[in-house]
Amino acid sequence: MRIRPLLLLPFLLLGLGPSATWATTISPFPNLGEMAVASDAVVLATVKRNYTFEEGTNLRFRTTLEVLQTVKGPLQSGHQFAVQNYHLQIDDLERQIWGDLELEKGQTYFLFLDQIDNDLWRAQMLSYGALQEVDHHGQKLLVPMDLGREVHFHYFPGQAQAEKLAVYDKAKFIPMLRRVVQNTGVWDRSQVATEFPPESFQAGYRSTPPSQCTFISGTPYARWPNFETTSLPVRYGAGGDPGCTNTGNEVAAAIGNVVSNYGGVNLSNAGTHSFIPSCTGGEGATDSEFTTWVSTNLGGSRHLLIQFEDPCSDITDLTGCSGTLAIGGLYWFSSTHSANGETWRNAAYGYVVVNNGTGACDCGSTDYEIMLTHELTHSLNIGHIASSEGAANMNPSCCNTISSLDIGCLDYIYVPAAVPVELIEFRGELRGEQVVLEWSSASEWENDFYQIERRNAQGKFEPLTKVASLGNSIATQDYEFVDDSPLVGTNYYRLSQTDLDATPVNLGTVAVDYFDRLRVGVNPNPLDGDLLQSQIVTERPGDADLRVLDLTGRQVNARQLKLDRGSNQIEWPLENLASGVYFLEVRIADRREMVKFVRS
Repeated sequence: MRIRPLLLLPFLLLGLGPSATWATTISPFPNLGEMAVASDAVVLATVKRNYTFEEGTNLRFRTTLEVLQTVKGPLQSGHQFAVQNYHLQIDDLERQIWGDLELEKGQTYFLFLDQIDNDLWRAQMLSYGALQEVDHHGQKLLVPMDLGREVHFHYFPGQAQAEKLAVYDKAKFIPMLRRVVQNTGVWDRSQVATEFPPESFQAGYRSTPPSQCTFISGTPYARWPNFETTSLPVRYGAGGDPGCTNTGNEVAAAIGNVVSNYGGVNLSNAGTHSFIPSCTGGEGATDSEFTTWVSTNLGGSRHLLIQFEDPCSDITDLTGCSGTLAIGGLYWFSSTHSANGETWRNAAYGYVVVNNGTGACDCGSTDYEIMLTHELTHSLNIGHIASSEGAANMNPSCCNTISSLDIGCLDYIYVPAAVPVELIEFRGELRGEQVVLEWSSASEWENDFYQIERRNAQGKFEPLTKVASLGNSIATQDYEFVDDSPLVGTNYYRLSQTDLDATPVNLGTVAVDYFDRLRVGVNPNPLDGDLLQSQIVTERPGDADLRVLDLTGRQVNARQLKLDRGSNQIEWPLENLASGVYFLEVRIADRREMVKFVRS
């Protein structure tokens, strides 16, 4: 039989410190400054090409990049190097990692790297911390990658929460990080983070019902068949986790959590296994030696192994308690089966690999059990559930027990469920002073109405309107709603539908920017010499009046200029300006903004 399983490594990136990634659990560093200090190299680089590399019988997936700027390490400007993914093909078997670093040709990224050998590198914590350069109305921003924002955070007892990733001002971010690694400055998020929420740059989650769910494999999705008659045996390394004397109890509890909460899922505790990988010839703990051993010693492919102490060093070692704590996932075959009216790939081999040192940090708390539950669920082909959807075990942030949101995702794969609406697209855009929301359904059955909600300043969604269904149909049906009074800033709109038995389903969220205001900044502040450098951001271009005022409100200097829409960089020589505190006032049309600065 041809095997083309996708090995899903939903990584448990739990490290001894703060950190995270999709289908990955991370104990993240407290901030990106500390992550930079722990990295072998930190660079801004452009992707030149993606390619494959034959390593024995394995096919590795790599990316060549060219360095643009160096913050730390031996990679200098103009130097080309390769980043190796966890994506791997072994003959007809293929493995991918949920949350792996996937870089697009021609795009520029800011990366935290760990050296493998010479010019071969890997991402410090998969997609977490990786930033993509984006030009936003003339301003260069560094935006967290979608997968990097949706990681599973894990915190150890007494550990402080890590800073949330932000959208950073490139011009300020890189110099600050360079000072941090050179020990000539300290990390200060407030000085480099912009007001833009990362979600406003996000591609969005899958719209497949239920809307909160994501899946590790591509379509057709992988699924363990025949759970009603055949269980999936789970075995763990005979030596256990050296830092966790009650490893067997932790594994049993995690299996029990999955089986008792998820209908249609059948895992069994098969005790220990004796697999010890040789780790030679480029083999890792979950490569071809792993799949061969399972088939040979356990009589076939349908098994899941948990390995402790990262036997082949597939995961970067923890720095203190920060880094990748574990990985989990599955392979699947190219063959398919039908269930719930859909076609699914046949899942083949499941696994979880726990990093060395994880037990010493976490064993004995319920968090260790929750971590294993989370990773076993990844082996069932479930990705992460966004924290904005509500508390769930599969949230990117730790640590939650199984909730109805998790159950909905597992039910979608393993329990038949009726879908009242098949959504094609939900989109929104600013047209003049209005936000226009449009959505289309491919089919509808017993759908009563749609509801549009908008998130308020306190972060809660409030109803805006209800739109009646156009009725049962297997043809495309289009809908529209216009928000005549959008909020200043980024507006988040959520679409849901309610069927005739009053069951609501969330269909997705879109973000639309509406910045009808003026923003003014001075940098550096205090001034460096007699040159005032200001950034003025406006959504309405036109003639502007600029004035410099002293503390009494007296005008000491003034000028006029034309501002473009977006970001304007202004340089204004202020000769003979005495030392003291001043204000820069900017007026354009009916708007006025003032910022304080110091002339030393």
